[in-house]
Formats: sequence, C-alpha cells, structure tokens
Amino acid sequence: MAEEVASRIIPELQPATPDDELIQIPEAMKLLGRSRTTINNWRREGFLKEQVINTRVYFKKSDILNAGHQKNGRKK
Repeated sequence: MAEEVASRIIPELQPATPDDELIQIPEAMKLLGRSRTTINNWRREGFLKEQVINTRVYFKKSDILNAGHQKNGRKK
C-alpha cells in the first residue's frame, strides 16, 4: 500500500520542466496570438486542457505550444 501511495505522490513532487510550467489565460493568448474568446472556445471544446486551482484557470505551457501547431495547422 505504501508503494502505491508513493507512486502517486512522487511524480507530483518532481520539479516542473519549463514546458510543464503552468500559465494563465493572458500568457496563453500571447503565446498563441489568439483572443480570449478563442482561448475560451478552445477550453469549452476540450481542445485545451485546463487546470483550475482556487478558481483560477491554468494551462500547461507544453499544451499551449502544441495547440498552436495543431489547431488549423497554423500559428499566428
């Protein structure tokens, strides 16, 4: 049982890599060159995976960078 708990906790304790850094909507808008409306539409469609922490919305930077290349095959 201890191993199972440790296997769930240890990955969360690892330092985040720069691409796994959590960013908020304004930074995502800058990285993608898209409006807040577009970001919110992509969230609603499930295209962008969000993480809500204390009512604030965050995205993994790596997910944002991948989204810029995947959505419509272009990046503004």
